[in-house]
Amino acid sequence: MNASPLGSKRWRTGLLTTAMVLAIGVIAALGVMDERSLVSTTRIESSREPRVLAEVLASEFRAGLSSLGGDEPAGAGHAEGGAWRFEDTSLVIEPRQLLHEDAIANDADHRLLVWATATGDPRTIDGVRVDIPSVAHAATAGESSAWLTPSEAHRLGLPEELAVAGLSRVDDPRFGEWIVAVVSSTERQRAREARRYARTIVMVSLASLVVLGFGLVLLRTQRQERAFERMLARESMRAQQEVQLAREGRAATMLTFAAGIAHELSTPLGVIAMRAEQLENNADDDRARRGARAITEQVAKIRESARGFLAIARGAAPLHERFPADDVLRSAVARVEHRFERAGVSLRVQSLSGLPWIYGDARLLEHALTNLLLNACDASRVRGEVELGASRSDSQLEIVVSDRGGGIDPAIRGRMQPFFSTKAEGTGLGLAIASEVMRMHRGELRLDERSGGGTNAVLRLPAEPMSDDALADEAQDAHPAG
Repeated sequence: MNASPLGSKRWRTGLLTTAMVLAIGVIAALGVMDERSLVSTTRIESSREPRVLAEVLASEFRAGLSSLGGDEPAGAGHAEGGAWRFEDTSLVIEPRQLLHEDAIANDADHRLLVWATATGDPRTIDGVRVDIPSVAHAATAGESSAWLTPSEAHRLGLPEELAVAGLSRVDDPRFGEWIVAVVSSTERQRAREARRYARTIVMVSLASLVVLGFGLVLLRTQRQERAFERMLARESMRAQQEVQLAREGRAATMLTFAAGIAHELSTPLGVIAMRAEQLENNADDDRARRGARAITEQVAKIRESARGFLAIARGAAPLHERFPADDVLRSAVARVEHRFERAGVSLRVQSLSGLPWIYGDARLLEHALTNLLLNACDASRVRGEVELGASRSDSQLEIVVSDRGGGIDPAIRGRMQPFFSTKAEGTGLGLAIASEVMRMHRGELRLDERSGGGTNAVLRLPAEPMSDDALADEAQDAHPAG
């Protein structure tokens, strides 16, 4: 398995984990925001209740003061227990008598405060002075509500929790300005808030568990997929190794067989060479001598090719000689001309002038090109045509063998392996040998589909430039003096 799919899977796993964390975070944030909104709304409503009660009681208190009659100011007043007395009148005001406060007076969550602003300090309905700075400041500032600290609520006999006070003013022409305040504890509200928080936490936890569960299932599925893919990769690698071992075994067997054939052919080739030498020495005319000399030369080539291929098969490096590229092409063409004539296929060779010099093993390159030409001949129909051309591009020499045969299936173009052949009688060695020869010469063999049908076999190999001195030496070698 290569690095790219593995990196992609890790990226998907990281993305899934991040999405899970973000989803849980969003759920928790939405729950907290909703709860805070509810708390804010509830506190606004809770502050409205004591204000409404205070206004109702203030209206009732105003009506009670009006029922006492008279228009003259009563003067300064002071509290004596649950009654208020004034300097300029004998009237006594008892707030408890003027208000129906029984509905809240005995309630553990509410307290009623009534006092004249002239005294300055908040007092209970029984006239008891209480130290509640928050209520006193709100009354002085003319506000309609005030929040009490837990200690202030405790001093009023309420639970030691936050409390809220609703304030209402009563202006009477005889008895001056009065403040009616209803103080309500928020203990029940806080209990409700705690229950809501608990429900929110439970819902967020359940939603988070669902998201986490789905995420874990997906992660487990991904791990199983990766494990399955690794298992398939291992099995594929084992299969490839088995195929490679089988191929190497067949190659080793073929090498042994080829070595045996080369050994067995050495004696007949020696006899042929000796007889050809005798024929050349005893020939009466030049034609017979040239024929005997050709036999000797071909025997020498067979011996050199056999020794070269066996050496390479055993791991030896090819020769690294300098030679003109057109010599290799002309030699390969000369070797296959009789096959083309017998098959009724024409071989058209483009101009080979101006080709560069190359470095390598001329015999191997000639053999590779010969195999490609023979393959093109076999793929062509009777009276078909095969083209051979070569050109130089920068520092590369490109040799192209083109035919108009049936072409090669794209699925098998890359299978240039030993013993793989598309012909029933083929050995499967031609393309594999040509590809290996190109690899040893730092080149490549490529099979392309030809426009209009057929195949282009392209050989590309480096053509190293030669200095002017080397070109002069080669020209001198080609045209010796005298």
